[in-house]
Amino acid sequence: DLRVITDGEHTVLNQLEQQYRSMVEEVVTNPESPRHLGFEAQKHQANHSNDGYDLVGYLEDDLLIHDPYFFHKILWFTEQMGPECLLLPHRMELWRQPDQVDKFYIDGPVCQADLDFLIPEPADPVAAGLPVGQVIFESPRNPHAGCFFLTPPQLRRWNEHPSWQDGDCSYVSPLESAATLGLTKVFHLYKPAISHASWLELQHWGNSFRSLIGGAIAPGSTEETTES
Repeated sequence: DLRVITDGEHTVLNQLEQQYRSMVEEVVTNPESPRHLGFEAQKHQANHSNDGYDLVGYLEDDLLIHDPYFFHKILWFTEQMGPECLLLPHRMELWRQPDQVDKFYIDGPVCQADLDFLIPEPADPVAAGLPVGQVIFESPRNPHAGCFFLTPPQLRRWNEHPSWQDGDCSYVSPLESAATLGLTKVFHLYKPAISHASWLELQHWGNSFRSLIGGAIAPGSTEETTES
């Protein structure tokens, strides 16, 4: 069940081939600006927290999931750790060129001041023994992932928290704040340790970050938001 949250003017639906458009529902909202679409997606999610979904997800529109066990891993982690803990994936870019970096994880550590603002009390690392070996999960050095996936109890937990829809856009911009800041106020956030990053990852389309190796990445972006 895939829905695209738009402001009625900007949509990705017209970029889909015709046979796929019937699989996607466009939900037109009235955000303060296109960069506030994520907050409209949150409200839409809350309205469907009792619809029987296993997970409710939020993705920026340039993210690709390749792992067939992606959602199973998130559900497994939540069952093991409880609804107060939220597992986020690592974003990476692929670059199919000889003698080049072919996989680049784009969400490197943020400066300590920003991290202290986002996660003043980081969760302790945990390790899980799996058939493939031990996987370590830790409080992320960069909590942004451009997405999140919540069980219905987690969504209700957020919806009932005093910070719900508080309009706080103090992390980079409304886009990043909608995807990340609200989560830091409600959940103990985890990502796989970077040594186990591929255990839960998704692809950031293109090579906009990888092409900046040796340069700098300016804060902010123009990504749209997809929610399901």
